[in-house]
Amino acid sequence: MRAHTAAALERVRHGERPDEADLAALNELQRAAPAVSELAWNGRAVAVERRRAGPFGARAAAWLAEAAAELLADPAVVKVRQCEADDCVLLFLPAHPRRRWCSAARCGNRTRVARHYRRHKPEQAPRLD
Repeated sequence: MRAHTAAALERVRHGERPDEADLAALNELQRAAPAVSELAWNGRAVAVERRRAGPFGARAAAWLAEAAAELLADPAVVKVRQCEADDCVLLFLPAHPRRRWCSAARCGNRTRVARHYRRHKPEQAPRLD
């Protein structure tokens, strides 16, 4: 599920058509544990609750595949960016167009600190061996 979601997301966020195999795999994962809307009385009104049938693993994969499907179909998916920190692999939806890191407190701060140390690093004396 992860590989199919990552491949489809990489293409869709760049405005490209995803591979049919990736979409088919995500659809199959959702079908493995179909969602059913169940009606129940909650004491004041009729409430609708979505439940999935099947074993736990299939239900979990179906929930994740459904979330991936919603993300891939969302028009904002083209705004998803990859964090610019050197060692980060996270993607994020920026709240501001100039945002560069998934977390200003984590990745942004580490990048700024590293840049500061590079600028203020004392010159090393040549080694005399």
